[in-house]
Amino acid sequence: MSLQSFSQTTTVTGTVTNAGDNAPAVGVSVVQQGSEKGTTTDQKGFFSLTVSGSKPVLIFSSVGFQTYTLNWDGSSAIAIRLEPEVASLQDVVVVGYGTQKKINQTGATQTFKLSESVNQPVTNSGQLMYGRFSGVQLTQGTGLPGADGSSITIRGIGSFGSTTPLIVIDNIQYENLSVFNSLAPSDIESISVLKDASAGAIYGARGANGVVIVTTKKGKSGSMSVVYNNYFGFQEVTVVPKYLNAMDYATLMNEALFNRSGALPRYSTANIEAMRDGSDPDRFANTNWANEILRRAPIQNHYISFSGGNDKTTYRASFGYLTQEAVVQGKFKSDRYNMSLNLNSQLKKWLSVSNSFNAYWSRFTGPSGGAGAITGETGIINQFQRSTPTVPVYYANGEYGTVDGVFNASFPITNAIRRGNLGSSTSDDLNFANRFGVTANITKDLSFETSGSFNIFTTQESNFTPRNKTVDWAGQIISEAPINSLSNSSALNYRLLNENIMRYHHVFKSKHDVAVLLGHSIQYGRNDNFSGSLKNFPTDGLQEFDAGGVLEPNVSGGGSEFALQSFFSRINYIYDGKYLFEFNMRRDASSRFSSANRYGNFPSASVGWRLSQENFLSRINWLSDLKLRASWGITGNDNIDNYLYAQTYNVSLDYFLGTNIVSGAALTRLANPNVKWETIEQYDIGLDAGFFRNKLSLTADYFNRKSYDLLYSNFPIPASIGVANLAAINAASMLNRGVEVVLNYRDRLKGGLNYSVGGSISKFADNEVTGLGDRGLESISGVSIVRVGVPYNAYFGYKAIGIFQTADEVANSPRQFNNPALTKPGDIKYADISGADGKPDGVVNEQDRTIIGNPYPSWIYNFNASLDYKGFDLNVVFEGIGNVDRIFYDNGQLPFEGDRNNGLTYWINRWTPTNPSTKLPRLGGYSNALISTFYIQDASYLRMKNLEIGYSLPASLINKVGLSKLRFFLSGQNILTFTKLENFDPERARGRNTDQNVPLYKVYTFGVNVKF
Repeated sequence: MSLQSFSQTTTVTGTVTNAGDNAPAVGVSVVQQGSEKGTTTDQKGFFSLTVSGSKPVLIFSSVGFQTYTLNWDGSSAIAIRLEPEVASLQDVVVVGYGTQKKINQTGATQTFKLSESVNQPVTNSGQLMYGRFSGVQLTQGTGLPGADGSSITIRGIGSFGSTTPLIVIDNIQYENLSVFNSLAPSDIESISVLKDASAGAIYGARGANGVVIVTTKKGKSGSMSVVYNNYFGFQEVTVVPKYLNAMDYATLMNEALFNRSGALPRYSTANIEAMRDGSDPDRFANTNWANEILRRAPIQNHYISFSGGNDKTTYRASFGYLTQEAVVQGKFKSDRYNMSLNLNSQLKKWLSVSNSFNAYWSRFTGPSGGAGAITGETGIINQFQRSTPTVPVYYANGEYGTVDGVFNASFPITNAIRRGNLGSSTSDDLNFANRFGVTANITKDLSFETSGSFNIFTTQESNFTPRNKTVDWAGQIISEAPINSLSNSSALNYRLLNENIMRYHHVFKSKHDVAVLLGHSIQYGRNDNFSGSLKNFPTDGLQEFDAGGVLEPNVSGGGSEFALQSFFSRINYIYDGKYLFEFNMRRDASSRFSSANRYGNFPSASVGWRLSQENFLSRINWLSDLKLRASWGITGNDNIDNYLYAQTYNVSLDYFLGTNIVSGAALTRLANPNVKWETIEQYDIGLDAGFFRNKLSLTADYFNRKSYDLLYSNFPIPASIGVANLAAINAASMLNRGVEVVLNYRDRLKGGLNYSVGGSISKFADNEVTGLGDRGLESISGVSIVRVGVPYNAYFGYKAIGIFQTADEVANSPRQFNNPALTKPGDIKYADISGADGKPDGVVNEQDRTIIGNPYPSWIYNFNASLDYKGFDLNVVFEGIGNVDRIFYDNGQLPFEGDRNNGLTYWINRWTPTNPSTKLPRLGGYSNALISTFYIQDASYLRMKNLEIGYSLPASLINKVGLSKLRFFLSGQNILTFTKLENFDPERARGRNTDQNVPLYKVYTFGVNVKF
């Protein structure tokens, strides 16, 4: 290198090489610490940088390499060798109440670290987890703005109740996903998932469903850094269902009515011809309701952060705004405002303080009914098939279409466009969370931390339905609501948490590494709610109670509270860097249980053996790391009703005493004073390996997860007791087992190309209910059953084995529901499985219902890849679900069952005497609407969850205008899906009516990342 004489500024030059292969390191960032001066290395690894000051500190960093810090002393030769990054070993990952090096972990934990700018067009932070974790199923059940958060299930369901994992954000605990989903994605530094009991037992009674730990970004010392990110884009549904046009609908409706009851045709040939030629559009239209209801909707996001500090204090503040409209026509819109502030200060050498604050305000606006205007039996989405295509969207007189030329006032449709714009509703959610902590280093090895945190959540809802009426094309009134109404509700929930933790860490004689954690925490929470309603306001223009509503005043409200006290500890022991031991114990006391069962103990133990540190493997150059581990532990679940153990009374009962009505109360449900924790016991055997200087990493786990003492309530109750309901009893049990494999590879090629590829695959054995307790009865609810030996809430119904083709086949088959006169050729043929004695009896009836589908996937797999080269970068994430069943029954799959229901286009090929289909039955058949395998479909899919392409302008160019980063990017979400399922998106929640939810959407965005 050349060295100029020191003055106010000096030029430093040198070279940077890859320590792995001695090749020039291209594109390495070289920055003077505490200043905005920086450059990058060229194709030969050479750099030149003008610095200031007498002792400049240079930072060398690049993706795929360990960051190198140089305190330059003015020497005349600089030759830097960057070591390839070995993040798989030396990374410090977040675990319960602390951090650990990954090489020392003995539990099943995965961590995903986020970059400075998160540009995925996710509307909630839970969507960041797609494609990043093994054994974790994420399901986005709806595309409704503000309510499109994904559910999270870790290693299968472990409870008959809530299966949501415990969420810990900056050491504040949350029972649901709302706060996590509402975080600004660019505020998140890392997400860790604790999957086995040894990792989650430190959270005791709350860790049964797994734990998700979220850490937000903190400030760093140096001059203030300002980051601004944005994106603009649009959303459109992933799949538009295809329904019959008006002509086909009319033809098939006539056929269905005749087959059902011999009725005369509803639509004449002249009516159908009018639909075809458009000669009478008010009375006989041809409306595609799916196309009319769905639309392309805008979305945009803005985010700015400020961070910096000095050796004593660091800070980071951020503000975010996300606005999103619905892919459904109407007033539906969601706006979210985020704010965070993190402060850390070293007051003394032995004393430090920290404060973490996060808040958001989310507002959802819509028509009367709010989110309920979209979903459910009368919601907008169900009007895809509930609205006959023969009704126009608008009549020529400007009124909304309601009936067609053969309907009368008793057969109106719910015009979806009108429903989306009628009335108004608002829902405001505000959340404030803050944690203040003080840490005292008593000695070099011993520290004490105390903290206090609060989380306040409040919601306000208002819903106004104006006076309204519908009329037909001639102005005749079809329906009228002459009274308006207003309902308001509010809720305030708050949680308080105090934690006190003692930590000790010391290495004895350089081989005995001992770490001890002792802690105590106490939590208190309260929920309060209030609602009221009034009707018949003098005007629709004033939508407040004070505006004078006088009819049917109604108020209600209530409250509940709970408390939890915990003592917990963890001991880690590492001998010679090879042999790893960890023991956790937590003792919880919860107010949700009586004094006899208030305390629970939750232990766990795990061991690890780093074989790669043994002499007999030390000479294998291609093996970087090899660790075997095993764990066992018990975790609990107290996420239940607050007062199951206490006898309560129903006060909503009135009595007649003579002619007077007197308020009364009665015992309508028996309490369970012996209720206790639900418990999960889990075994895990795992392997972690690294190869070729840890460019390639492998993690594999087998787990066996048994849930017992699960709450269940279906037990026989003697009628003489006079009570029909029984509080749940700890009686049931369940089993989940599976295997997870994760592979990742990252490298840097000559010429400056950095890339990484990775993926995972998880194989689950069928979830199995193993017991319902003494005298516990099976529970059948709608399309599902709880039965020993099969998956929890497995689909339950009849087994469809074909379509009857002839009258002889009907006569020679088991009698269908003992009513052969109503069974005709073209009807579904059901299997005769068992009679009263468990053997086929020649009659198909309720005794022949069986398990017809499994709502839980057998496979979860994902793939992700990234690369960057000379300023260009690309990231892609795929997520896949395999061998999972869903029932499709309520949105066109069951045709013409109502007086105006449409069907999907495939019903053109239904069975008729001239088209003896073997796949689709005739319309209007006696038993074709029964829940059966005919309506079960495989909802497996592989989806590109995210694709992002970006370009960063060279530092040498943007440094001249005071920028350290300027990047442009294009991004998409859900833009490509591979599935056999037609008409509906395969990613959906379990249950029968999920196809009535708002369709999922694709997102296309363009944005900019700027750093000052």
